[in-house]
Amino acid sequence: TWKATVTIRVHNANEQPLSGVKVYVKWTNGATGTTSCTTNTSGVCSVTKSGLSNSIASVTLTITNATKLSFTYTAGANHDPDGESNGTVIVVSKP
Repeated sequence: TWKATVTIRVHNANEQPLSGVKVYVKWTNGATGTTSCTTNTSGVCSVTKSGLSNSIASVTLTITNATKLSFTYTAGANHDPDGESNGTVIVVSKP
């Protein structure tokens, strides 16, 4: 089996990290379920889906929401610094 891990970074419009943001995700395309993580002081958190069958070449993670008091989540502002995804729907390939 293998596991998919995605590191999520949350920042404000000025690219400053936001801590304490709860990020909700959904796994699909070979994985199932939902989970969440909360960003640390660097604005980072990670989610992992383990026990994936070796017959599955990739799985998909979709960010469904992000919440924090006095914070408005705008999905259209999501982005991926290395350009491998649109920042909302992320395909994770088996290593």
